[in-house]
Amino acid sequence: MIVCLRTVGVPAEQRERYLAWIVEGRAVRQQHGILAELVLEPSDGEGETVVMTAWPSHEVFDRWIATPDRDRLTASDVHRSVEYRPITRHDVAGGYLNIPALEEAQP
Repeated sequence: MIVCLRTVGVPAEQRERYLAWIVEGRAVRQQHGILAELVLEPSDGEGETVVMTAWPSHEVFDRWIATPDRDRLTASDVHRSVEYRPITRHDVAGGYLNIPALEEAQP
């Protein structure tokens, strides 16, 4: 499993549209193997937004980068309204996810 981190400059006036765009793209990303996508914002409101995605492998992520479905998602006004920084890939070396607790935490 790999986790990708990417800082994204999201203008305040685009925040809600950007968060909605992430949700709208969920189905197509899941069809291409994404395991998770989280948009992280600093708790104190200072700093930049970070998007964390999890993928089963580098190969699955590379196939996503190369698919025309990705190009269709990124061709949107919302995608062009934010500033993306480079993606950093991280191999998952250990740890765990408590899936039952995550499911219970959902509203």
